[in-house]
Amino acid sequence: MRIIGLMSGTSADGVDAAIVDIKKNKVDVIAFDTFAYSASVRRRILETGEQKLCRAGEISDLNFETGEIFADAVIKLCDKHKINRNTIDLIGSHGQTIFHKPPISTLQIGEPSVIAYKTGIKVVADFRPMDIAAGGQGAPLVPFADYFLFKSKKNRVIQNIGGIANLTFLPAGCKLRDVIAFDSGPGNMIIDRLVFLLTKGKKNFDKGGKISAAGKVNSEILNQMLNIPTYAGNRRRRREEKCSVKSTPMLFSRNYRTRI
Repeated sequence: MRIIGLMSGTSADGVDAAIVDIKKNKVDVIAFDTFAYSASVRRRILETGEQKLCRAGEISDLNFETGEIFADAVIKLCDKHKINRNTIDLIGSHGQTIFHKPPISTLQIGEPSVIAYKTGIKVVADFRPMDIAAGGQGAPLVPFADYFLFKSKKNRVIQNIGGIANLTFLPAGCKLRDVIAFDSGPGNMIIDRLVFLLTKGKKNFDKGGKISAAGKVNSEILNQMLNIPTYAGNRRRRREEKCSVKSTPMLFSRNYRTRI
């Protein structure tokens, strides 16, 4: 099966697009590229995420506009790598999160119907709402793939640093129901902004983690963070019980970028 995956995280820096061939639990990446948002689109996404007062019409417009952007990413990726779109079985599109308040609601934009119409390819989307409806946190999404790709006879822990960082624990010889995963805290949405501020706009992100690797751990701050009840408490199994890790609403609240 050949699939195109589309993803834009809470950093809202652009659309990641990948073409992959999947055979059972083997995944071959055929092509990958990132398509940056324009400064105007990124600003509007972040402002909407900050929960500033905005009209329903503005959100609707942005939903269809980002759908066009996602569709363009598919077309450009296929054209660049000379891949016939007729060979693609489906598109999996996460969309762009503009609001996430588990266990109550979540909202991703990037209209799937626009993507399907513009590309002529079937689209699967809205991955998070079903988990919210079932009493979950709607995040993280990656543990299901982690299970199939990385399960082992040994214990494994996988840390993914996205806009929001998340952790997956795969016990030795585990079944799917044994997987434990949760959002572990703010990630690139904070790191990217700090890099931008500290480099006075010369860099938008810490490429290869070189800036972070050159620093030193501040043990005092680290210990304070580890003593936060969220991190000190017991973790709950995803999907079977509500995860004890709650999202951090302040990350999406008004003017978070100026506070850091």
